[in-house]
Amino acid sequence: MSRSVWQRLPLGLVLLGCLGFWACGESRLPFVGTYKTAEPIANKGHIELVLKDNGEADWNWVDENRSVKLKWRVQDGRVWLYFKEGVILIGTPTNGSKILALNISGEWHEGCPVEKCIYFTRVK
Repeated sequence: MSRSVWQRLPLGLVLLGCLGFWACGESRLPFVGTYKTAEPIANKGHIELVLKDNGEADWNWVDENRSVKLKWRVQDGRVWLYFKEGVILIGTPTNGSKILALNISGEWHEGCPVEKCIYFTRVK
């Protein structure tokens, strides 16, 4: 019996490796950095979004000295932000990922409706 386990081990390792590669998604590297809103949001000032290379991020209300931790990934060339509370925001990069338009409409749109977008500009 232990012989059959050892015979199947390489196949299991290959499948595990493929699953790990698939789960990583697209490269985050082009989007890693610090972004800041172009305009103040909801009379609460600017938001700073820090995307880290390990898939973690910080959403900082600069003027209120508040911060929220979140996760992020890249899929189909878009940046997906996952908040702990279950909120998912999808960002569409433009201008060589120097501008990130986040859709806050609550509905799926191919792009980002202008009146329901938060625009971030890359600062670092």
